[in-house]
Amino acid sequence: MRIFTKKLPHPDLPAEEKAQLLLNAEYQETMVESTFMYLTLDLPTAPLYKDEKEQLIIPQVPLFSILAKFNGATEKEYKTYKENFLKRFQLTKLPPYLIFCIKRFTKNNFFVEKNPTIVNFPITNVDLREYLSEEVQAAHRHTTYDLVANIVHDGKPSEGSYRIHVLHH
Repeated sequence: MRIFTKKLPHPDLPAEEKAQLLLNAEYQETMVESTFMYLTLDLPTAPLYKDEKEQLIIPQVPLFSILAKFNGATEKEYKTYKENFLKRFQLTKLPPYLIFCIKRFTKNNFFVEKNPTIVNFPITNVDLREYLSEEVQAAHRHTTYDLVANIVHDGKPSEGSYRIHVLHH
């Protein structure tokens, strides 16, 4: 996987200072190659709202919209204590088996929250060709995956249990 990182100037700086900083080498985009064991997928924040019967609606998102993080073009801002960065990711190689880790839990200063958003995904023929660069696409004949297992967390973030579903022929 290629990870492109670009440091951002502090947002409170005047526009002239920002423009000047962006010319420095420290603020230029860098690229590193990295191997991965699994792909971490970020869920959008869950806007829980109630329907006309006052029941909670759980939002849904397609797998391919959260996979867009790896298309090489989508940028995401990462904030640290001191600095902000823009990162974008591009897959350079596909493994025989692929693991998606969907980030459902977020921790703040007070408690851990679980995002209940449902991820809709096909069970067969998940094609990742569009997440590869053109030169890498030529090297990969097989870019589709089938679901063989799914792990689900039931319950509250601080307790609960995990279930696994395994495809068995």
